[in-house]
Amino acid sequence: MTAKSEPFFFSMAVLLIVIVISGFSVVSFQRPGGPLATPFFLHFHGAVFLSWFLLLAFQARLIGARSYKFHGQLGLMSLGLAVAIVIIGYLVVRMTVQKPDGIIAGRPALIGAIFPTLDIINFAIAYSLGVLNRGNANAHKRLMLIAAIMMIDAAMARLIFGLGLPGTLIIKAEFSLLLAILVYDLVKLRRPHWATLIGMLLYIAAMRFKLSIDGVSWWPAFSQAFFS
Repeated sequence: MTAKSEPFFFSMAVLLIVIVISGFSVVSFQRPGGPLATPFFLHFHGAVFLSWFLLLAFQARLIGARSYKFHGQLGLMSLGLAVAIVIIGYLVVRMTVQKPDGIIAGRPALIGAIFPTLDIINFAIAYSLGVLNRGNANAHKRLMLIAAIMMIDAAMARLIFGLGLPGTLIIKAEFSLLLAILVYDLVKLRRPHWATLIGMLLYIAAMRFKLSIDGVSWWPAFSQAFFS
């Protein structure tokens, strides 16, 4: 199936870029010493993750320019970036878990590690499905956008808290991004696309587990072993 240009996907990619840059900028400039006080590895981590969002927007523009061959070549090259995101994401969580005073999502890192862990897993699932469905343009573009949304949690949380807004807005804002795809489906396709429904189910399942993690007795021991 030949992909058609749909400005919606480029606009969503740009919105995610704004959220990521804004969220981490707020935190960096609020930290004593500013951005220079942030360890180099975390800057590298941020650059790699931001690259995904930039690639998402660029790929959408390539479709608009009918550069299908280059789009496909970059898509294949994105496998390396996806692998780097998973590996670097794991290493950043591991680094925080191993700190005696490490904190993730307002919890001791050993417990809070569930938040980025499930984000990475959902990203890998959505990305893999996107690659497997690269011949299905409607599914492919939705799954790649969903993969990006699955990684927005850290930036969204930093943006919400950095602006002094209540933490309850984090889930609402993130789910609104998925709802935007669903609404677009209803307008464009007159029905929800299966890829959109999978993305929403992945997000809901992960969030339910995240919010119940304090009562999951086996998680701290698993987290300790997994990130040791």
